[in-house]
Amino acid sequence: MYSIIKAVINGGNFELNDILNKIDTMWVRSSITEEQRTELMELARSKAKPEASYAPLQEQIDTLAERIED
Repeated sequence: MYSIIKAVINGGNFELNDILNKIDTMWVRSSITEEQRTELMELARSKAKPEASYAPLQEQIDTLAERIED
């Protein structure tokens, strides 16, 4: 699993929160070591792209909620 997650991170097409949760899940299941977890977490944070974030979707939801309230 370590090599697959690392390949996804190096590919750059991931959402940071999702990949961090997946890394933690793999670590809890003992599929990766503590050292691998640390390496993957650091790599994911350094390779994360803001445009791959869910933030724009959340902004849309917030805007719609405001319109509904009005």
